[in-house]
Amino acid sequence: MTTHLLNDRLTAFLLNLECLDSAGQKDAFMNEVMENGGSYVPPADAAQSSHLFEIALHGVNAYGASEEEAIRNWTKAAKAVAPLIEDDGFITVHPPFPNPRNHGEEIANARAAAGQGAR
Repeated sequence: MTTHLLNDRLTAFLLNLECLDSAGQKDAFMNEVMENGGSYVPPADAAQSSHLFEIALHGVNAYGASEEEAIRNWTKAAKAVAPLIEDDGFITVHPPFPNPRNHGEEIANARAAAGQGAR
């Protein structure tokens, strides 16, 4: 496990969900909400529901007509905002597109900020 996974609960939780069946995912969500804050709000009455099932966890919100749909929607939304971890276990950060980074300029700026001047 990389250091990143120790500090990024969202990514670690998503990786854990992939290993669980439907019942395990429900338990995992309840546990994650209790340990890390968030909300897991079922409709008031399952027979005559007046609102959707709501999940808010790790800054991601999702809704669904059923618990399973809310979990599916939350997982989809969370994957869209979670940092991508590649097969090697690292997050590769690419320079902003379409402007490539100018490392010489960055080094000169860093030296100027540190008071060393240009070398």
